[in-house]
Amino acid sequence: MLTLIAIGFLSMVGFGIKNIIQGKQDATKILIYVVPAVIFGISYLISGAVTDAAILTMLITMALLAVMLVVTGLRTTFKF
Repeated sequence: MLTLIAIGFLSMVGFGIKNIIQGKQDATKILIYVVPAVIFGISYLISGAVTDAAILTMLITMALLAVMLVVTGLRTTFKF
């Protein structure tokens, strides 16, 4: 089962790199998917437990989402 997950993950990474090279995708759109993995890695290093790291990742990601919603709302309201 873990082998299938690894094959799927590696194929997604490979096709993502191929799409960036061919210019089909913007690199920032694909790098957005890396942010939760980085947050998880940092929170795992801090907490040392997978479950705590997963919960911290969820909370931090939700907080970032709320901040980005406010920033986007302010940008459209005040047009800056």
